[in-house]
Amino acid sequence: MGEIMSSGEARWANRINWAVFDSMKAGLLVREARGQYRISEEGLRRVSNGSAITYQSLMEYEPYRQYQARSSQPKAAPAVGLKVVQPELTAGAESDPSEALELSASQLNQVVIDEIYRNLMELTPDAFERLIPFVVKALGYGTDREDNLRPTQRSGDKGIHGIVWQDALGFDRVYLQAKRYAEGNNVGAPEVQAFSGALGQFRATKGIFITTSTFTPAARAVARDTAHYTLILIDGQRLASLMFDYGVGVQVDRTVVVKKLDQDFFDSF
Repeated sequence: MGEIMSSGEARWANRINWAVFDSMKAGLLVREARGQYRISEEGLRRVSNGSAITYQSLMEYEPYRQYQARSSQPKAAPAVGLKVVQPELTAGAESDPSEALELSASQLNQVVIDEIYRNLMELTPDAFERLIPFVVKALGYGTDREDNLRPTQRSGDKGIHGIVWQDALGFDRVYLQAKRYAEGNNVGAPEVQAFSGALGQFRATKGIFITTSTFTPAARAVARDTAHYTLILIDGQRLASLMFDYGVGVQVDRTVVVKKLDQDFFDSF
């Protein structure tokens, strides 16, 4: 029987999961469906030369370096890849236990955020629009009104995809725009200007434009320079982080209890 970790997961399964995840981040694997991956052309090239895939070799790829930069520190964990290789210690392994725990938690959190982002990218545009009002409600915008989180009709919505009521009587509302765009298909100034114009027609004071991609500098300038109402832009990476922070689409996996010495207890004797 394989070694079981404190989390209850078999160590071999844990290492395979990290191997798949890290290889996907480096572009060596491509996720085609849930639980289904294929080796990319670069992955095939890497395997064909017979060299082991380690943390150092993964760092040769820019997407993986960007992923590690977002995590602030590389994880102090086995450097595994398409082949099982001997763990290589990183700088995090030299930290004291509390620092190592913090680094590990940060790394695991980033993994979940990246998974949230990936799932957002796999939603249909309609599904993405239905999701957004619930995310906004989790952020603290909205009431218990029966018509809260009300989606607008397709015809004549003027670019407004949802309305969140901020008070019980409906005096204050937040209007939503949601665009499920592919990576690289950034939202430009014309789209934000159109949404801004719609807010003006509805005499709104607050608007949130959310996309799975990101916004061009010109689009951000439009939102920044809006004078009569507040217009917030949220890109895909920030959306994933907000969903993680506010518990949308995630659940607690396990809780680690860390204890410290009660010096006052001993001093009392």
